[in-house]
Amino acid sequence: MKNVVRNFKENTRSYVYRVMKENIMYLQLKPGQNVSEVEFSEKLGVSRTPVREAIVKLSDEKLIDVYPQRGTFVSKIDLDAVEEAFYIRNLIEKDVLRLAIKNFDEKMLKELEKNIYLQKGNLDLEGDTIERFYLDNEFHRIIYSAMGKSRTWDAIKYMSTHYDRLRFLDVIEGKTLNKTVEQHNIILNMIKNKDEKIVEKIVDEHLANYKDEMGVFKEKYPEYFL
Repeated sequence: MKNVVRNFKENTRSYVYRVMKENIMYLQLKPGQNVSEVEFSEKLGVSRTPVREAIVKLSDEKLIDVYPQRGTFVSKIDLDAVEEAFYIRNLIEKDVLRLAIKNFDEKMLKELEKNIYLQKGNLDLEGDTIERFYLDNEFHRIIYSAMGKSRTWDAIKYMSTHYDRLRFLDVIEGKTLNKTVEQHNIILNMIKNKDEKIVEKIVDEHLANYKDEMGVFKEKYPEYFL
């Protein structure tokens, strides 16, 4: 289990929830794996109450399945939920990029450039997989935030838990990493040059990178999927 270091000023409830969610999202807790209240409380050095509360919250987010008399399990990846999240994000991202093309300040452009620089460095140095995934998400979050759409981004993330786990699996496999960074660079230049012509094409391609590898995922990790 990773990320068990408690953040400064983080209360017990938030800490337990964060650790459990991050371990699910980063596939340290595998889809279909049993979740034990006792085991988590012992590993994190907390009572069972915040663990139980985190399980309830994660169940609401469709990341944990609770079956009376059977047990509690990390939810398997639901491809219908993946497709729905992809559909919503695909629609919204195009509009957000069109806004960015019309109104994006120099400071935020520098932030995107820095992000891409860090992404390339991570690839060149074969850096941490979680950092790689974080930088990918951060690139898009910067754009949403610059356009005053931070809450929209949060809403997308809330409903994208199955989609994002599949994306993280794609990062682990590593076959689309260079393509992803290249596409980010295209998006950056598109904003710089105020070029709307390829918005539809680049968003369609970029958000669907994982689809090229679905056959590999299903064959290699059949137990991860519903």
